[in-house]
Amino acid sequence: MTPESIIAALGIYAGVFVIAAISSVFPLLLIEVFLIAVAGTASAPLLVVCAAAGQLAGKLPIYAAARAAGTLQGPQRLRRWIERWSNTPHLVLAVSAVVGLPPFSLMATTAGLLSIRTRAFCAIVFSGRAVRFAIVLAIAAHY
Repeated sequence: MTPESIIAALGIYAGVFVIAAISSVFPLLLIEVFLIAVAGTASAPLLVVCAAAGQLAGKLPIYAAARAAGTLQGPQRLRRWIERWSNTPHLVLAVSAVVGLPPFSLMATTAGLLSIRTRAFCAIVFSGRAVRFAIVLAIAAHY
């Protein structure tokens, strides 16, 4: 299926949600590029909400799997790296959700390994991604 066929089958908002969820698992499909392409066709605030919710829906299974695996004894190098960030994991996750550095996929997994509470994870990811997508659409609106 192509993004166009997904939009044709589901409509713009559900299609953006699905494409955002897919892009959160397969980063070769960039949701930012897709949002720019559909920017003038629908309500920007609704596009932001749908894209942020889709990204969260795609990251939740990854987070949950990492959280479950976090109870296991992991490799020492990974444990030390995680412990280095453990003083500010919420802040690092928020920055990553907005800026993309450190890589957001890595931070979503790390959040699970650090056992960040699910509600906090959801709130941080949704709001951070919403800010990112709002910025992308605002920039697109000026060009």
